[in-house]
Amino acid sequence: MTIQGRENRKMKKIIIINHYGVTPDLPGATRHYEISKYFSSKKEYQIEFWNCGYNHYTAEFHESLKKFKLQSKENTEGFTTVRIKSTPYRNSKIARQLNITIFDLFTSFKILFSRNISLVILSTPPVTFFTVLALRVRNIFLVSDVEDLWPLFLIDMGLKNKLVINYMEKASNFLFRTSSAISAVSKGMLNYVRNKIHRTEKLWLSPLGVNLEEYDYNNIEYASIHTKKWGKDFIIMYLGAHGRANDLSSVLKTIKEYNKLTGNYDNNIRNVSFVFIGDGDQKEQLILEKEELKLDNVYFENPVPGSEVPNYLMHADICLTNLQQIDSFKLVRPNKLFQYMALGKPIISGIWGESKDIIEIAKSGKYVNFASPVTAAKEINLILNNTEKLQQMGKNGRRYVEKYGDRKAIFSELYNNTVQLINDKK
Repeated sequence: MTIQGRENRKMKKIIIINHYGVTPDLPGATRHYEISKYFSSKKEYQIEFWNCGYNHYTAEFHESLKKFKLQSKENTEGFTTVRIKSTPYRNSKIARQLNITIFDLFTSFKILFSRNISLVILSTPPVTFFTVLALRVRNIFLVSDVEDLWPLFLIDMGLKNKLVINYMEKASNFLFRTSSAISAVSKGMLNYVRNKIHRTEKLWLSPLGVNLEEYDYNNIEYASIHTKKWGKDFIIMYLGAHGRANDLSSVLKTIKEYNKLTGNYDNNIRNVSFVFIGDGDQKEQLILEKEELKLDNVYFENPVPGSEVPNYLMHADICLTNLQQIDSFKLVRPNKLFQYMALGKPIISGIWGESKDIIEIAKSGKYVNFASPVTAAKEINLILNNTEKLQQMGKNGRRYVEKYGDRKAIFSELYNNTVQLINDKK
């Protein structure tokens, strides 16, 4: 064994776990990959990033998990990515929960039999039980990184299975109460957890943000879209999940009203096209609905790897996002907002609450209620007919992200807080 290898074996570890996390070459969330990269750059701890080898977006196993292989390891950029095999699922709630449970069991066994782990950052959702229990048995520091609130959001979206709800409630309460510290991506979620478990200490706000270097015009290579029918149009782009929570059906109904209102032209006599990039359990239904509504200016494209997101967003004239009008969704601030603003794109957003507040504070876009398609269509038409205001919105958004959404600054604070937990015990 080399000297470097012996040193790595002696170094204490920080494990970062995100069941849904991916590397930049795949569609999905890369935030925890980037956190791992930043932490490893400090060279104080050995960093491992654990994620599920079955991709939530592509419904495929990673190529490194062939046949009976249960995990794979890849050393890149100073840390180790560990992909853990679980069961496949597609459009099945039972199969999805089985996938989560098996991953949870596997990670708990790895923790029980691993050496030199100082701290684990565990992303939620999904809510887990066995991993948290293993950390408690081993007396290892746990930081809960809250990106979503289960079962609250699921209940508000119609989940009625009392057995599932009770399990998730108990698992989430156990997670939060066992945690050494809790980090959340929005103020609303942080306050919800604080009030839920009556905790006031070691609660951190850690927004999603973006890597500004990746969203620098000088570093972006435009994706080739010259073969796309919409390539030369005025483009309103949505990039993200096509799930029930996103309520893209209401967006399609709004586009129908917009087309009726305008004849589908802006002031420059360019076709206005709405481009949806991504995947989800509602995508097939949305494509059918597009056909039923006869929306010739709506296009659905395949999901793209995280590293390609800026390259595609660059082609947008306006970016769009939406969520159902559910009270609990007032607590969220999706990463799409930061991505859109980082590229100086004006935003049309149907997300109320904290997201609406951010857009209004930044003056980076316009909130519209897609649940009222006729009114929303009129508001979109007004926005498109004010070119000067659109340009200013884009500039405002970029300034806001530079001040509040720079991942280097966000990760630096998270790292310092995390290391302080470890040092306080010494």
